[in-house]
Amino acid sequence: MVLLLGTALAAALGAVSPEPGVRAALPPVPRKLFEVAWQRPFVNPPPLEWRPMEPGGAAADPTSGLVFVATRDGWLHAVRPDGKLAWEYRTEAAAPGGAAVAGDTVYVGTSEGILHAVALATGKARWRYDAKEELGTRPVVADGTVYVASLQDTLFAVDARTGAWRWHHRREAREGMSIRGAAGAVVGGGLVYAAYSDGFVAALDPANGKAAWERLVAPAGDQLDVDGLALGGGRLYAAAYSGAVLALDVATGKTLWSFAAPGATRVAVDAGIVIATTTTSVYALSAEDGMPLWSTPLGGAPWAEPAVAGKWVLVPTGSGGLRWLEAASGRTLRVFDPGTGVSGEPAVSGSRIYVLSNGGTLFALDLQ
Repeated sequence: MVLLLGTALAAALGAVSPEPGVRAALPPVPRKLFEVAWQRPFVNPPPLEWRPMEPGGAAADPTSGLVFVATRDGWLHAVRPDGKLAWEYRTEAAAPGGAAVAGDTVYVGTSEGILHAVALATGKARWRYDAKEELGTRPVVADGTVYVASLQDTLFAVDARTGAWRWHHRREAREGMSIRGAAGAVVGGGLVYAAYSDGFVAALDPANGKAAWERLVAPAGDQLDVDGLALGGGRLYAAAYSGAVLALDVATGKTLWSFAAPGATRVAVDAGIVIATTTTSVYALSAEDGMPLWSTPLGGAPWAEPAVAGKWVLVPTGSGGLRWLEAASGRTLRVFDPGTGVSGEPAVSGSRIYVLSNGGTLFALDLQ
């Protein structure tokens, strides 16, 4: 309904898209939110490909200025701020969780179960770790350890320098249906936090993977998956698909508050506000007590975490493009749709935002 209304208004006002190849699904706003600095295609679509997806999104390194995208054709690309290619590395499989940068190394896990460590400056391989399970999250690096979760309910801890296995923590996947995807690990306060498809969240000792606590946080339902996890302000926030967004005490796992949200998929926290997405809507909640501040219907189911860029909330909605919401009100001001939609999390680097389209094209957007 929102997209149809936006299209009708745009037609009535004679609106046109200011960027070549980009469809503006809403009428122009009083001032431009952004302009496209450049765009670079990476994937040559195979014949008869239907609904391509690039869930890995982009990752930016503020020190080098490079941006990294892992595309569905099995390549990791490093791009300079001017859009020129720095190097490419063959991963041989898609990397649905995307890449992560820590120091002088880029880490990426693939659907074939290989965690790659690549030199940031040269694109040369440092090491490969074979998890033997489909890796589905963006790696997280803390205190010399890389954490990455599989789609088979295992969190792996690997030495960041050598690629040696340190430990893993697994919960047996429950019987019945689950939602494809997993929450990335979060690290803070001397613990590592992970979430699982059986509705549990665990706090783990980074030295050995032993659980400090494990809590069932998902309400009763058919799909208990906890695919959203975020840490902020001394609290842990979780999104459970069976119907809740929760705030947990980081030391004990005790639920501090719970907000009913059927189909909750992702969660992020910024400046005391929790941004949560469901299969149909996006919510802003008070981090203190979970009270709703605003909600907005979406034109598509979100596949990745929302990102906060100043006063904007950016929500990738798959075939519905990248939705720009006003953080203070939740009002939709723009939909950036390159024609194939946006499924991956955008990378925010100062006043620039990098967006990978489902067609495999990287866009650099400069905020106005």
